[in-house]
Amino acid sequence: MTLSMLPLRRLVPLVTAAVALAAPGAASAAFFPGDAIDGPTNDIVSAGDLDIARDGTGAVAYLKRVDGVPHVFVSRLVDGGFTAPERLDTTLPGAAADPVVAASDGGRVVVAFTSNGQLNVVLRRNRAAAFQAPQPVADGASNLSVDMSINGVSYVSFTAPGASAADVRVARLGRLDTGFALLPDVLDIAPAQNAGDAARRSQVAVSADGTAVVVWGEADHVFSRRVFGTRVSTAPQDLNVATLDGHAGGAADLAEIDIEDDSSYAWAIFRQRFDDGRAHVVARRLVGSAYEAPVFVDGLGFPAPADAAETAIELNGRGEGIAATSAGGSVNGAILHEDVFNPGLPLGAGTAMSRPAVGMAENNDAFAAWLPGDGSVLIRPYDIDPTKRSVPPAGPAANLARPEFGAADPALGMDMAVNRAGDASAVFVQEAPDGRRLVVGAFDRVPGAFRTTTTAKYRKASLPLSWGASFDLLGPLTYRVEIDGAPVGETQTTKLTPAVPVADGVHTWRVVATDRRGQTATAPTRTLRLDGLPPELTVKVTGTRKAGRAVKVAVRVADGALARPVGSGVGAVRIAWGDKTRAATARTATHRYKRGTFTLTVTATDKVGNATVATQRLTIRK
Repeated sequence: MTLSMLPLRRLVPLVTAAVALAAPGAASAAFFPGDAIDGPTNDIVSAGDLDIARDGTGAVAYLKRVDGVPHVFVSRLVDGGFTAPERLDTTLPGAAADPVVAASDGGRVVVAFTSNGQLNVVLRRNRAAAFQAPQPVADGASNLSVDMSINGVSYVSFTAPGASAADVRVARLGRLDTGFALLPDVLDIAPAQNAGDAARRSQVAVSADGTAVVVWGEADHVFSRRVFGTRVSTAPQDLNVATLDGHAGGAADLAEIDIEDDSSYAWAIFRQRFDDGRAHVVARRLVGSAYEAPVFVDGLGFPAPADAAETAIELNGRGEGIAATSAGGSVNGAILHEDVFNPGLPLGAGTAMSRPAVGMAENNDAFAAWLPGDGSVLIRPYDIDPTKRSVPPAGPAANLARPEFGAADPALGMDMAVNRAGDASAVFVQEAPDGRRLVVGAFDRVPGAFRTTTTAKYRKASLPLSWGASFDLLGPLTYRVEIDGAPVGETQTTKLTPAVPVADGVHTWRVVATDRRGQTATAPTRTLRLDGLPPELTVKVTGTRKAGRAVKVAVRVADGALARPVGSGVGAVRIAWGDKTRAATARTATHRYKRGTFTLTVTATDKVGNATVATQRLTIRK
């Protein structure tokens, strides 16, 4: 039994902004239809691949013709926006194909692609100024897959010609390496038969410790093998299912894999034909060195109305995940929660080329996007409560395509990715009479809650106001400070001194954080008490000014009580006698001087540190 289905590529997500649509259950996020990264031009070939690291950096790689020849271009995600595209294969005249990308924190990006069939990889190191030159890895490569650990270790799996048939190979980049090393061992089981070709293409996933798992198709079976650094496991696993829920299984292909931060745990999904004559999607969990019992995740039932055509799976670092399946006229999604895949449920209408893509954030927000074939790009979110076993239904669908950019073309690809906070991005191609555009649309959370930190007690008016940072991974926020309802300044830091002095007294103030799309979060309004003036002070000196006789000093001081209605209050009074003896900290005091001339200094300080100083020259006779 063989599968007669179209070979598929793993394609990428969509990010960016335009018109906001309300998000499910939240004034805390919004959908933004797409912005154009490139175009309009008829030279855009396909959307390629997108990856976003947990810190919100990332990149999209795609194909675009130059002088009629397809080449690889990349646009990086920096501060929530995509940079101007840059060509990566300027030194390679051949036709490029199959671009894939992986990203990790700090702006580290790896792009793999073929140029005239030669596998090339390009690295941009953490916070580096530019991409390195392309590194050739292997000839005759196709069907590329790339992944990177959160610590920067990368693997590329691909198909390459062997001695007698197509083989699955792997190359590795260590965290501190500057180039990929091709592993000498092939991964497939029987070198004499084709593996990793067409719908049997491989996929690789990398855990936090830098080890990898690769899945691929070979001889109507799906296999899995671990890779430990440069060593290939000697215990490959056959994932095919003989029977499931009473149904006999047959040929399998289109394997997908994703792995937790803990390398002991991963989930694979794949298509397998069963005794209803239809291809279904099966999921199996890898625990250690073996796969657990399989489960259906396509939601198609028996007999299925159509073959499962495309699959996608994504896990976060803790193993929460989502899978999506397109089949005939629908797209279904299944949520993985607490190590259990919930039944697949319909997300919406689709076609045989719906290009489902999924994303799973570290905060347990999940997303599924697809192209239903009517020119739109639909996305639905799941708001999963990690404290509950139950899984809510997907939220309402939003269209990420801009009508003025024309119809989104499923044949030109689509992909999705998310950062750790649940900001989702998807990339796709729209075509209008003036040409094609590479477009990115987004689900963007509003800035996080924050509070002011300046005290509500009296303080100096000259000191800056301060507040805690509002959390947002998509670029710097602008903070607007308002006092008594009126703005007094803006900044992208967490401190501000109003340019125009604020009058002494009691005020209200708040800070409004605004992101790059105009979404806001407001700190709670608090009381602001300002005291910029020093205490009022009078000093009276009495007594006989002779050596050894008592001189009495009486201080009258007030802060906000004599001439001003407000003030922080008197903090301290200090009487310095001027003869190097210990000062007195009191409002009245007596002192006996020796003969001489001395400067009496009285300092009155209010509770915020404003000070008034009065001096008087005293001449003490014999």
